[in-house]
Amino acid sequence: MRFKLASFAAGAVLASMPAVASATGDPVVLAPSSPWNVDFAPTKCRLARTFGEGENRHILFFEQFYPDERAGLTVAGPELSRFRSRARTTLRFFEGHDGHRTEPFAGDMEIYGKAVIYANVDLAEEAGEEDDPDATGVAQLDTEFGKRIEFVSLEQRGREVHFQTGPLDEAFAVLNTCTQDMISDWGLDVEQHLAATRRPQWNNELAIARRLQAQYPSDALRQGEQAILRMRVIVGVDGKVEKCQIDAATTNDLDSPACREMEKAEFEPALDSEGQPFRSYYAASIIYRVGR
Repeated sequence: MRFKLASFAAGAVLASMPAVASATGDPVVLAPSSPWNVDFAPTKCRLARTFGEGENRHILFFEQFYPDERAGLTVAGPELSRFRSRARTTLRFFEGHDGHRTEPFAGDMEIYGKAVIYANVDLAEEAGEEDDPDATGVAQLDTEFGKRIEFVSLEQRGREVHFQTGPLDEAFAVLNTCTQDMISDWGLDVEQHLAATRRPQWNNELAIARRLQAQYPSDALRQGEQAILRMRVIVGVDGKVEKCQIDAATTNDLDSPACREMEKAEFEPALDSEGQPFRSYYAASIIYRVGR
């Protein structure tokens, strides 16, 4: 188990700047008020920074529960009070960026207030398919894309909030180190994974996904509860699931049937640099939502 907190500065620090909003509809601009902090926790890696001061203090953090070119993104604070759950939102990272048009969740975060939550955000120059059969090695954050990042900007219904992050290449590199450490924590060989010629391939994903959809927890359905969960399974050299774990990203109360169903999962095992099967992992996000 790992408990380590690293702090560092990346990009230009503009902590002395207050939040700036224009009466003409220009973005609310929030400058950083702390260094980046990376939490090497037992089940996740979190890159966090605060923006703004006093009663206008906000937080932004990226989270990963397994190595990936995507990350969960959460921003919270008073300037987000008008943002609504699953309303069309544009997320941009630099001037000229076309942006990601999505419908994130909204919630509340202790101390900071209203939060906007993205389950997975593509953080690569060329976003790949989540289950690309030709994928090799370990999926990780793209530090070259991180170098291009100037800000994290959210726009919804004409309101834009702009977090002045500066480049994130150094921050992404630290997160990549953190998620590689996770592989070792799971009892797997990091070097084998970095040199892999094939990741595990899930053969009966569609059938199990349908069963999961049909088994939405009844209590959660009645209450209209929504959640983002992270699932991880260890895949043996024979392609069978050895172990399954669910890590809650947004709730601790939802009883998901995912691990019970994953006992029936069938995989083609990962292949090492010489084309031989080896013990590996498969990880994915599970998003539970009710209606619109």
